[in-house]
Amino acid sequence: MSIVTRVISFLRSPLQSGTIYCGLFICLMAYVGAVVNEYYHKQEAQSADLQLVQYEYQLNSKLDQLGHLIYAIDAFLPATSTQSLFHQVAHSQLSNSELPISLEVYHAITTSDVAQLEKLYQESGSFDFRVQIPELDSPEDSFFTIVNAAPLADYGHTLGESCVTKATFNQTLFDSQTLQTLSWEDGNKWSLILPRPQEFGLQTAIGLSFELSLLLEGLFGQVYQNTQQHLRVLADKRVVFNSDWQDAYRLAELVPKVSRAVDFYGHTLTLQLYTKKQLNPNLLTSRQLIIIGFVFVASICGILVWLQLRALANRNQTINNLVIERTASLDQANQKILRESDKRLQALQQQVVAERKYKSLFVNSREGLFVLNHRGQIIEANPAFKQLLMGEATPIDKLLLEDFILDEEVKVLWQQVVSDKQQHKELDWLARSEQHGTIWLRQSGHWLHHPDAVLYEGRITDITQDKLFNEQLKYKARHDNLTDLLNRLAFLKLVDEARESRGKTFILLYIDLDRFKLINDTLGHLAGDKLLVEFAGRMQLLLGSFADIARLGGDEFAVLFDLENLDRPLEGILEDMLSEIRKPFTYKQHTHSVSGSIGVRTFTTPCTNVKAEKLLHDADIAMYEAKKRGKNAFHIYTRDIACQAARKIEIERALQDINLDQELALNFQPIFCQHGKVLKGFEALLRWQSPNLGFVSPAEFIPIAEECAKITMLGQWVFAKAMSFMKRHSDSAIFMSVNVSPLQLQSPQFMAWLTQQFTHSALQPEQFKIELTESAMMATEDNLIEPLEVLHEQGFGIYIDDFGTGYSSLARLNHLPVDGLKIDRAFIEGIESGEKPRQLIEAICAIAKSFNLVVTAEGIEQPEQLDVLMQLHCQQTQGYYMSRPLNIDDASSLCAQQRLAIVS
Repeated sequence: MSIVTRVISFLRSPLQSGTIYCGLFICLMAYVGAVVNEYYHKQEAQSADLQLVQYEYQLNSKLDQLGHLIYAIDAFLPATSTQSLFHQVAHSQLSNSELPISLEVYHAITTSDVAQLEKLYQESGSFDFRVQIPELDSPEDSFFTIVNAAPLADYGHTLGESCVTKATFNQTLFDSQTLQTLSWEDGNKWSLILPRPQEFGLQTAIGLSFELSLLLEGLFGQVYQNTQQHLRVLADKRVVFNSDWQDAYRLAELVPKVSRAVDFYGHTLTLQLYTKKQLNPNLLTSRQLIIIGFVFVASICGILVWLQLRALANRNQTINNLVIERTASLDQANQKILRESDKRLQALQQQVVAERKYKSLFVNSREGLFVLNHRGQIIEANPAFKQLLMGEATPIDKLLLEDFILDEEVKVLWQQVVSDKQQHKELDWLARSEQHGTIWLRQSGHWLHHPDAVLYEGRITDITQDKLFNEQLKYKARHDNLTDLLNRLAFLKLVDEARESRGKTFILLYIDLDRFKLINDTLGHLAGDKLLVEFAGRMQLLLGSFADIARLGGDEFAVLFDLENLDRPLEGILEDMLSEIRKPFTYKQHTHSVSGSIGVRTFTTPCTNVKAEKLLHDADIAMYEAKKRGKNAFHIYTRDIACQAARKIEIERALQDINLDQELALNFQPIFCQHGKVLKGFEALLRWQSPNLGFVSPAEFIPIAEECAKITMLGQWVFAKAMSFMKRHSDSAIFMSVNVSPLQLQSPQFMAWLTQQFTHSALQPEQFKIELTESAMMATEDNLIEPLEVLHEQGFGIYIDDFGTGYSSLARLNHLPVDGLKIDRAFIEGIESGEKPRQLIEAICAIAKSFNLVVTAEGIEQPEQLDVLMQLHCQQTQGYYMSRPLNIDDASSLCAQQRLAIVS
């Protein structure tokens, strides 16, 4: 027997052919399973890669932002910038940054340049500047040294810190003039560096320093909470960020699903993404197991189907034989019947086709279709209609459509439509459903006027999900995402609505959490968020039953309630609120506490003349007044507070635009000795005549100048004018007293400037006395000891002004370089007639004598006061009795008279 014959006989055998067919079917199912598995594998990889691309885009955007920031700062700074300009630019450009960033200036030097660099910056005012030489492989290796920084690190000086750099890094940076990143030795600090023109003959660069881990934490800290995925970032094969900070999934031992490399200005950052299935594998959801199970079940079903088909085929063969015989006998009878029915069939054919088409559309439509009679009763409805509003078995006889409408307004409108048989627009209404409870439906339709009847054909569509989605959008647009309280926009709208009511009194509260920034900066944003959420919960429990609460932003909140809704005094509620704020909150098994400051603004409606923003601003002003008075308190808004705030803003604005030489002037208060007959010196008194504000008292504008960083500028102007006066009278043995703010002495810029003024001048520091008020000196004693000692060593005299009005300890006089005391005018009043004032002055003079200090009394207005002070051995005096403050010409005349008296 030939091979072909054997194959044919084998295929014809039922058993062998069935085996082949089953085998082919199983192979086909296995192939389909493999294709499906490959397809979903590619889909998962593509989805993960797309997700990682988004993270890469976020990181590139942040890096580009840093690059643009360093270029912007470089554009602001000239080739050689002053300290003040450097810090001003740093403050203006970095103040709005969410990431702690430091602006730094570097010199590229070697070990041989260290002494030269230290000498240069010590001579320029940085007296404690030292280069911290890192560990070098060779003495010829170069390194970058920080010579200026803003702001300086809280934990100590950053000036002088150094980082070793390779020759290729320096060549790329300075030759190509492009941005480069520098990783410091601790691996946590990174700097984005841009070359600058040379200074002192040394290669110079400017850079932004930051912690890369904090930058990545801000970008990807919520990856796992949002996507159930983890992300690792490697910088030059070293892990700098891991969203699995607890290492719960041991990502280092897993192969990432996808990874991408990002150029970080000369360094490579590698992003590695681990998907949810990698982190939490589950056999029940394993794609391979499901596909294998599907292939197995499909194969079994295929075999069973084939066996059933074989059985049916055998039975069908027998039946076919019988049918053939009977068909032959019935064929003739059928031919006759068909001829007779052809005519009827042709007549009904068009009608059947039309009805079938209508029924198919009516029955199979996914929208609820229905027909009403002229009374609004349902006479026909498709399955979709019944599924939406009632069960399949529920009869529709005598049911009215309005029976399902729950909205009374829509029901009245529909009754009017049925009554008038008028056409209408689409209606959205809340429906009562037997299967779904309540659902939202959209109805459309029209009336048909037939000769024998009036019918309404309509349709309804389920729009419940659209309604819910829109409501969610509206809710999110009005509420804060973190605390679920009202947001600022919604709260202002609520205040606007309250303003338009009549005959009511509302209370508006503005709340700020004291020390929140400290918690946020030290414990992190997660702790800050937890504190805000817990505070919101406490306020909801305390005030939620009668008040509206909103989060305005950060740690600022607002509350609005009707005074009629209070069941107890307002002060009691405010005290309860402060008590709730002070209660500790727990974070990582440690308790922390904050306090609060509350501003209260009361307004009676209608209040159409004051906008909601203005009311909120008034409450904000009251809150700041509570902060100024010690925090952990509340303060009620008054018009005086508003006037003070407006006045302060006007003065601050005028200080920003001040013309020093045209608006400022110096008056000179003479200081005498020997019973007020011999001129000893002058006290320089600053006067400001503003073209817009008129005369402004120093007691008013000096504190504001300290707050808005203008005090150093004013101090330099005063010293320059005082020195100019002293140069004109250098032949006179007089001194000049100048009032100085502690902020000026704490400013390296002012100290360097003051030292430089006397470097190339004929004037000597011994001709000047620096006066600081007792309260200011003692409040900042620790920060003033070093600059006061420097000035004292240079020859400046140090005087304590307004002595006796502060809170100083006599023991502190041993630690401070003080040369004299000025007795405040409050102790001089009544000294000529009262015993106690005299005893106080006598005690102060005794204290000064024991410490070898010069005593100056100010505010002398009567000759009896001068006589008493001379008896008590007070060395120097000043006051209106001897002379009022003089302008520069009158002061010069007094100096000339003094010289003539000495000569004669």
